[in-house]
Amino acid sequence: MAPPKISSARLIVCYAAILGTLPYLTLKASWVTGGSLGLRDASFVDSDLMVFANLVTGGMDVVAVILALAFTYSWGRRIPAPLLLFPIWIGTGLLAPIVLDIPVIAADLTTTQSAELPLENWVWAVVYGGFAWQGIMLLTAFVLYARDRWWFVVTGTVKPGTIGAAGGLGIVTALVCAAFHTVWAFGPGGVAARGQDIVIAVLAVLAALALANVSRGRFWPRLVLVWTGAGTMAGTGAWGLFAAFTMGSADHAAVLAVQVAGGVLMMVSVLRRLPHAA
Repeated sequence: MAPPKISSARLIVCYAAILGTLPYLTLKASWVTGGSLGLRDASFVDSDLMVFANLVTGGMDVVAVILALAFTYSWGRRIPAPLLLFPIWIGTGLLAPIVLDIPVIAADLTTTQSAELPLENWVWAVVYGGFAWQGIMLLTAFVLYARDRWWFVVTGTVKPGTIGAAGGLGIVTALVCAAFHTVWAFGPGGVAARGQDIVIAVLAVLAALALANVSRGRFWPRLVLVWTGAGTMAGTGAWGLFAAFTMGSADHAAVLAVQVAGGVLMMVSVLRRLPHAA
């Protein structure tokens, strides 16, 4: 039997997402191979720790390329769900706040003078512009894929039960983390970073409200809010921990660790309520 024809729209979204990874991957490839593309100070990427960090972050964009292809072609339907859902959940958590905060990031990039930083000014625009582009295109590809593979999540009703202890603890954690990010948003730091804190706080609160009311009304809108908010907690928390320990600053490590745990608990709780195919 011939495989089903892939729509032109899905192909465009897939390769647009892949196109968005190329500038970032080009920078990373240059830096790990001794190049100086976009660098004012080449010694910035010379250490073993920075080589490792660039390999990890470049590898994350390679995963994004694989996901875009899996969400488009028929072989992606045969991949076990957890192998796709976990990386795109974390990807949602990392990219959605950038997409929502991109006007603030763009404004900050046009007004902030960063001559003292080791990277050229254009690198920041390329990196964050690429992340916003990837976020829109990759998440669109995932929605189209999920609509075909898990259609019953949209049409079905929530599975009976409660959010359980995991859900309750996750809600409390989300609200606590939202409070911390709100405080950080009014503290020192760049405008873009403070905008990110506001976005993370809002998404965490929306996820907590959605999970607390998961049995009321249609299930899938609440799933989307929990997916995005919990993913943001887990993704940005994990990234914050990685950055803190690679850059030698672990001031917020305890809060970020709790944030990651809370995001996982919320996601586990909502997945237990997923409708099943009839």
